[in-house]
Amino acid sequence: MKKRERSIRMSRPMIIFFIVLLLSLIILLFAQWWVIRTVRSEKQEQAYAMLNLIRTTTDLSVDQAFKLSQLLLLDNTIAKFMYQGPIEGGSGEIQSLIDAKSVLPVATGINAMLAEIYLYSNRSGYILCSTNAFLDPEQMYPSLFAFQDLNYRQFRTRYLTPSFSRSFFPQVTAIVHGRERRVIPLVQTFPLNNPTSNAGKVVMLLDADYFTNLLSEPIEGANPTVYITDLAGRLIMSSGDPSLIQGEQYRDGQHRLAIDGEAYILSVLSSEASGLRFHSLLRLSEINAMLSPMWSVVAALSIGTFLVLSLSSMLIMIRSNRSWNKLLGLVGDGERPLPYEQAVRAISSIVAEDRSAVRQKGGTPFIIDTFFRRLIHGRMLTTTEIEAMLRQAQADIDLTSALFFQMIHIAASDAQDVLSDELLEDLDFTRIVAAKQADEIFSSQHYLYMDSSFSIWVMIWHVDCPSLQSRIDRFYHEFSKVSPLSFTMAASSAKQQLDEIFTATVECSEVQQRLTHDRTLSGFARHDALSFKKDPYHYTTEMERKLHTSVIRGDLAVTGEVLSTIEEENFSKRSLGSEEHANLMRSLYASAITLSQSLRAPLPSSLFTSAEEARRFFLSQAEAVGKAKSDSDEGLIGRIVSYIEAHYTDVSLNLSHMAAAFSMKESFLYHFMMTRMESSFAQYLESYRLERARTIFAEAQISIAEVTLLVGYASPQTFRRAFQKRYGILPSEYQKTVLYRHQE
Repeated sequence: MKKRERSIRMSRPMIIFFIVLLLSLIILLFAQWWVIRTVRSEKQEQAYAMLNLIRTTTDLSVDQAFKLSQLLLLDNTIAKFMYQGPIEGGSGEIQSLIDAKSVLPVATGINAMLAEIYLYSNRSGYILCSTNAFLDPEQMYPSLFAFQDLNYRQFRTRYLTPSFSRSFFPQVTAIVHGRERRVIPLVQTFPLNNPTSNAGKVVMLLDADYFTNLLSEPIEGANPTVYITDLAGRLIMSSGDPSLIQGEQYRDGQHRLAIDGEAYILSVLSSEASGLRFHSLLRLSEINAMLSPMWSVVAALSIGTFLVLSLSSMLIMIRSNRSWNKLLGLVGDGERPLPYEQAVRAISSIVAEDRSAVRQKGGTPFIIDTFFRRLIHGRMLTTTEIEAMLRQAQADIDLTSALFFQMIHIAASDAQDVLSDELLEDLDFTRIVAAKQADEIFSSQHYLYMDSSFSIWVMIWHVDCPSLQSRIDRFYHEFSKVSPLSFTMAASSAKQQLDEIFTATVECSEVQQRLTHDRTLSGFARHDALSFKKDPYHYTTEMERKLHTSVIRGDLAVTGEVLSTIEEENFSKRSLGSEEHANLMRSLYASAITLSQSLRAPLPSSLFTSAEEARRFFLSQAEAVGKAKSDSDEGLIGRIVSYIEAHYTDVSLNLSHMAAAFSMKESFLYHFMMTRMESSFAQYLESYRLERARTIFAEAQISIAEVTLLVGYASPQTFRRAFQKRYGILPSEYQKTVLYRHQE
C-alpha cells in the first residue's frame, strides 16, 4: 500500500507549544534573577543578625560591669577610702585603705571580662588595684600601670579629674600586672547620687581581646569591618579595615554607601543599655562573591539544557506528526488515508478483536493485569484508573449503582521455596483451582491475579454486601478443600466508594501480618473482625535535641532516660503499624547520622531495624564521649591543682595569670572550675592557702607575719580575716591551740 506524503503545517497545538516554550524561558531567566537577589538579601540579613548578636552579648557583659561598679561604689569600705585624705606614716588609718583594696581581688575574679579595677580617691590622690596600692601614683605610674603615650598627668586629666557620671574611653594599651594588655577603660564617678562632686573614680579596664573575639565573629564568605562607638560618635574599638570607619553618624538600620568608588552595606544598631553604637561594613562585591563560584556555570548549563530540551521536544513533535501521518496511511484504503475519526474507530476495532481473542482462550487482557499490578503495589493514583480497570474486567458493569467492593489475598506458606519443580506445579495448580472456584462463586464480578511473590489477589464486587460476605466464606471453604498448599487468606472490609479501594490492599497486608504473628487465629480473617490501632510515631524535635545534647555531653544516664521516654511513648502508650515503626527507625537513623557527623565518629552501618539497636548505638556513643571527656577533664584538673600548688605563694596570683600560662581563655577556665571542681579560682586558691597555713602552724612555731608571706597573702590583716571567716577562730588563737596540744 502506497503511503502519501503529507505536509507539516503549523497547527494550533504547535503554536501553543511555542508560546509555552517562550514563557518557560522567561520564567527560567526570572528565577535566575530572583535567586541572586534572594541570596544578596539573605547575606545582608545575616550581617544585621550578626551585629545584633554582638550588641546583645556586649550589653550582657557591660551590664555585669555596670552592676559591679555600682556595688563597689555602694561598699562602705570603698566609700571610706574615697572620702579619706592623705594618710600619715604609721597612722592606723591605713586599715581603711587595706580594707578597700581587699574587695578588689574578689571583684576581678568573678568576671572574666575584667582585666583590672582601679579605685581613685580625689582627696588623697591614692589609687588602688586588686594587687597593689599606689600611694605615690606619679612615681609608680611609669612602671606599674602606665597607659600608652600618656604620662601620669595626662592620664589623670583624661580619666580621673573630669566630671561625668559614666563613660567609655577608646581602646588603649596599658600595663596590667606587669605586662602590656589591650583594654577599654570604663570610668564611673563617685558618688552615684552626686557625680558632680567628683569624690573619686572607679576605672574598670575591660579586656579588649574579649570584645575583639565578639567583633570577629565570621560571616560565611565575607570579612566585614565591625566597630563600636559611643553615642557621640567617638570610636571605642574596631575589627577589620580601620580606613573604612565612618565619622558621619547614621540612624539605625542598613545603608548603602560608596567608599572610594566601591559599594558597601553599612549596618547600624544602637544600645540604650550600654550607651554604645555598633557598626558593620560589608562590601557589596563580597556579597556577590558569596554566590557559589559554580553558580554562573550552573545557570548557563540550566539555560543551555532548557534550550536543548526545547529543541529536542520540537523535533520529537515534528516526528510524531509524521508518525501519525504514517499511521493514518496504514489504516487507510488504497492511496488515500482515512480521516482522523475513521482511523480512531479502526484502531479501536483492532484492540477489541485482540482482547476478545484473549478472553476466548481463557486469559485476561494484558491491560487489566497492568492496572491490577499498579493497584496492589500502590501506584494507582486516581479512581479513573479503577473505573477503567473494572470496565475492562466486566464490560456491562454499572458503576453508577451502589456496589460493594472487597479484596481477597491468599498467601501460600511455602511460596518462597521455588527451586522445586513439584512446588511450582502445586503453585500453578493452586492458581487454577482459585480461578475455577472464583468463576463458580463470583461469576463475572471478580478479577484474579497472581503477583511476583506467588500470592493470589482476588478483587470482587456485588450489589448486596451480606451476599458478598457469604460468597467469600464459601470460597474459603471450597478452596481450602482442594488446595495442595497450606495458606492464609485475608479479606479487606467492604468498600462502597471507588477511592476507598486504594486502602483494600493495605488492609489485606495488615491482616496477613496479624495471621503470621498471631497463632490463635485460624487461616482466614477479615479486617473488620480484627482490632487494629494505628497511631503515628512520637519523636519530637525536643526529644531529638535532648538526645543529641546528652550524647554530646557524654551523659550516659540522661541518654538512657531519653531513649526510655522515646520507647515508652511509642511502644507502651502507642501501637505502631509497620509503616510508622519504619518511619520512627528512619527518624532515629537520621538523628544518628547528624550526631555522628557532629562527633566526627563513624556513621551507623545501616538503617535501624529495632528500638534496641538504636538504643545500643546512642548509648555506645554517649559512653565513648563521656570517657573521652572524663580523661580530658581529669588532666586539666591535675594541671590546675599543680599550678596552684606551685604558685600559691605569689601574692599577685590570679586567674588571668593561670589562663596566660595555659594559653586558655579566662572565661573557659572560670566555667571549667565552677562546673568540674565546684569552686571558683579565688575560692580554691584561698582554701588551699588557708589549709597550708594550718599545716605550717602544726609543723613550726613561727609568727603570723611569716605565715602570711609563706601562704601568699599581701598583709597579716587580710590573712587574719580570711582565716577567722573560714575556721571561726583567729590564727593566733589557733596557733596557741596547736602549741598546747604539742605540749601535752
